Amino acid sequence: MSVKDRLLEATASLMRCHGVAGTSLSDILSTSGVARRSIYLNFPDGKSELVTEATRASGAIITQTIEGILDSPDPISAFSDMWVEVLTSTEFDAGCPVVAAALGRADAPSAADLAGDIFDQWHELVRDRMVDDGIDTDTAKSLAITIVSAIEGAVIASQAQHSTRPLTEVAIRLRELVALHLSAVPALD
Repeated sequence: MSVKDRLLEATASLMRCHGVAGTSLSDILSTSGVARRSIYLNFPDGKSELVTEATRASGAIITQTIEGILDSPDPISAFSDMWVEVLTSTEFDAGCPVVAAALGRADAPSAADLAGDIFDQWHELVRDRMVDDGIDTDTAKSLAITIVSAIEGAVIASQAQHSTRPLTEVAIRLRELVALHLSAVPALD
């Protein structure tokens, strides 16, 4: 793994657990095992640039995961189950690095802006799946925003409560909501 990749991975990992403000350069160096000068050689603008690029890399990985999940018969459960696994395997310490970036505007405004763009990509992916299932585009867009926001909010609540119940409950209600809209789709003859 290159020095740059080690820095990005360490930064994303720390952001998931401590947020942007709680992720210090010394922690990044300690976690990545690289020399201090490596940060500025790879990221001349320092922590803000590093956080932005870690957000971009993490967003790309999660976007690929979502693309795979959307191919499953029950994508809402698959998305929820993915987060249950992440949370339980990290003892509820590691959340979404894109959410961390969104909340870290004071320390890394470009990462927060990028987080907004990544959320838009996720909305579009979910919308496209629902349109493919026959839901009209406007309704599908609204449902996509609701689904992504509800799941990401449930991840935060699950972390706060050290319980997967928020994710489980949200997934149940989201499946019901989507089912209501799918039942309104005219049957093909």
